Amino acid sequence: MKPFPLITFLLLPLMGVTKVSDQSFALCGDQKGFIRCANGTKIQIVSANYGRTDQHVCPGNNTNTNTCRSKTSEIKVKWNCNGYRMCHLHASNKIFGDECPNYSKYLEITYRCVQESKALSEGKSFIAFHACTHRTLHFHRNTPTNIVYDGAYFNNGSAYDTHSGFFTAPSDGLYTFAWSSLVGGRKIFNSEICVNSYRKGLLGCNNEDNPGLQSCSNTVPLILKSGDRVNIRSITGNNLLPFYSSFQGWKI
Repeated sequence: MKPFPLITFLLLPLMGVTKVSDQSFALCGDQKGFIRCANGTKIQIVSANYGRTDQHVCPGNNTNTNTCRSKTSEIKVKWNCNGYRMCHLHASNKIFGDECPNYSKYLEITYRCVQESKALSEGKSFIAFHACTHRTLHFHRNTPTNIVYDGAYFNNGSAYDTHSGFFTAPSDGLYTFAWSSLVGGRKIFNSEICVNSYRKGLLGCNNEDNPGLQSCSNTVPLILKSGDRVNIRSITGNNLLPFYSSFQGWKI
């Protein structure tokens, strides 16, 4: 069977206010396509979403939802396309995740071509975040717990989620992560850094024999693939004090 041709949809009404020069289209699930600008201009992504926000786009299978949005699709598309003359795209769960299982999804994009001298590199300048805990955390000593550092000092590239505690790599490459823990007297917080739930580094902070405070830290370099999820998880722990307990990461 021949592959389906690239299907193009005008999605301006779905994207809100756009400039006349903006171009919008959609790739149905598993389709591949590309966007290209003329010589002397570069791509600037205005918006991108993998999911479903319109029941009439890419009809077929289950389309009865209009609230499905990937949390990482815009970051990934901007990283891959901004500042280039041509960008290849693939509407795939493997790339953008599956935010709404059992529904038919598509990749919708709005972009514009800007003068090369004015081409924006939004999302490409750098990827880095620094977050801390805003409250004292208490949990069962022997129950592994994913730690949510809910206060972001900065989050350039928006790759760290202060609600889930996960950093999602927007692109392949070498990253560095560091985390520090402040533990109360007679308490413990042994922890690990995980990539897709697998341990990649350890930090011991056993303060059970000390009535005072104890601070511990570790730094780990990691080679990540686009979409890999990184977080801090307790191994043996029952206490983590706020503000001085933090999680940082940046792309090299």
